Amino acid sequence: MYFFSALAVLLFLAVLLFNSLVSLAKNIRIAKATGIPYVIVPVNPYSPIKFLIFSKTVLKLCNKILPEPSTTSWRRFAGGAWWKMRHAVFADLGTDSFLTVSPSGIIFNTADADVVAQVMARGNDFPKPTQMYERVNIYGKNVVSSGGVTWRRHRAIAGPAFSEKNNHLVWNETLDITQKVLNSWVGLGDGPRTVTTIASDAMKLSLEVIGRAGLGQTIEWPKAGQVGRAKKQRELPPGHNLSFTEALQYVLHHIFHVMIVAGLAPRILKNSPWEVVRKSYEAYVEWGKYLEEMVASKKEVIQSGEDETSTVDLLGQLLKAQNVDKSHNSTTTLSDSEVTGNLFVFILAGHETSANSIHFTLLYLALHPNIQKKTQRDLAEIFKGRPISEWEYERDLPQLFNSYLHAIMNEQLQLIGAITALPKMVGPEPQHLIVNKKDIVLPPGTIVRLCSQAIHRNPNFWPSRPPKNQTRPYFPFDTVTNDLDEFVPDRWIKSKNSSEQSSLSSKIFSAYEIYTPTKGAFIPFSDGQRACLGKRFAQVEILATLAVILSQCSIELAVDEWASDEEVRRMSKLEREETWEEAKRKTEWMLHNKLGNTITLQLNKAYVPVRFVRKGEERFGDL
Repeated sequence: MYFFSALAVLLFLAVLLFNSLVSLAKNIRIAKATGIPYVIVPVNPYSPIKFLIFSKTVLKLCNKILPEPSTTSWRRFAGGAWWKMRHAVFADLGTDSFLTVSPSGIIFNTADADVVAQVMARGNDFPKPTQMYERVNIYGKNVVSSGGVTWRRHRAIAGPAFSEKNNHLVWNETLDITQKVLNSWVGLGDGPRTVTTIASDAMKLSLEVIGRAGLGQTIEWPKAGQVGRAKKQRELPPGHNLSFTEALQYVLHHIFHVMIVAGLAPRILKNSPWEVVRKSYEAYVEWGKYLEEMVASKKEVIQSGEDETSTVDLLGQLLKAQNVDKSHNSTTTLSDSEVTGNLFVFILAGHETSANSIHFTLLYLALHPNIQKKTQRDLAEIFKGRPISEWEYERDLPQLFNSYLHAIMNEQLQLIGAITALPKMVGPEPQHLIVNKKDIVLPPGTIVRLCSQAIHRNPNFWPSRPPKNQTRPYFPFDTVTNDLDEFVPDRWIKSKNSSEQSSLSSKIFSAYEIYTPTKGAFIPFSDGQRACLGKRFAQVEILATLAVILSQCSIELAVDEWASDEEVRRMSKLEREETWEEAKRKTEWMLHNKLGNTITLQLNKAYVPVRFVRKGEERFGDL
């Protein structure tokens, strides 16, 4: 019996291997016909089950017994994290566009801005592979997961929700929330404190902003040590086992578990032996109830006409279309489930994008005190010492967009964007592209990967200078020919214009002209017809947050690992510089080696300790 079972398994594996080899041979012939350079890989990263099994078995064994793979080795591509090679893969292959060919299919990878611009401009020819995003439909179909006519309806209704009125609300709420967060970072009376939770705090800040400006809700975060006792300490709304914040926090922090349980039978989930499954299901159900209740409550307010501000937030804007179109025509409005589906993806994608940008920008500023000082001088020129309560959206935000702070935001997004690549695909018909001045044809079903981490570092499309250290590359796989892996906001400055004038002809601000990249070279918010709806929302939040922090404080790397506060006070300038360099080296190493890709790029199980100190009290500002 055992013999026949083993034989059956071997036969199954043999058939599987044979079919894979036949498919691979077919795909290689197709790849050769395109004339595009190609690399053969065993698995396709967009076949998640096969990819997971292969990476945990064969690839893991190969990496253990074989030497370090080259940048162009199949092991890099099979590992799924070759985005960490940035542009080095393309440079070593000698091309900005190449194919990866596996038994499961063909992927067209490009770091060519001209090709990106073509793909983005032809959204119907290169649609988004919506099947990859079906998991985010857990609360309803939405603008992210839909395509074709359905997507156009979602876009037409959801787009206007991100209005100037809403952006004004984002500005006001961000100024208010950031001041509170900053006070907790600075400390009260005991001197500067080391902050190790900057990433999670930025997430909470961003969630609070989208809670107020998106849902019209205040998110109250439990204090440290209170999370487990939250239910006992306050009365929950009727019909709920978790608070609004607890449900939302669990869903967002365990999103992959929640996406899995959302499609399973409730009876199985409630009685699951695994706590994470039971909790994920409970949070999924609880947050769904809160979404439905918010929709019902907002509808009542809108229909009563009592509160004119009820449609300023995103939820109000989405429901306003239903109120205008009394027929509830499915071609012109969103259903309630589609409203909750869109709200969920706005929260999921929006808060992580903004929070990560704020987090990494603060780290880069801590690494570059000279850039920080330059930005603070710029902000002082804009705000003229006015208290934050007197900052104005119409007056001050345009100046921030013409300031050095905008260059800093763009530089951070260029170096560590939210995502590693934008996937598109070729539909049922072959599609032509101009690649390296040649007309090439991509076959139907080809996945198109717009490799943003490589595009943003492509010296063919970005202004650059020699690196600071021409003997040791800043990034291990780089050449020493450019500084595109270094934090250089000046690359975004074209010139400094003459002083802008107010309506009273008084000098306000000496503005910068911000560099406009080649079309297709800068895609942190995507581009074309499927560009990010919340781009302006995110930009307003990021600029306002950074402006509040830098107008009040400086950010410094904490050196607690190498010296106490008293030891730092007794140090000479040279000793302080050596200590700070230790912290700098470790931080740079973490930014290169600890980035992980979940929904967005984040530091993976790592943190950089920093301090927020009042201006004039810096310990390393003179270095």
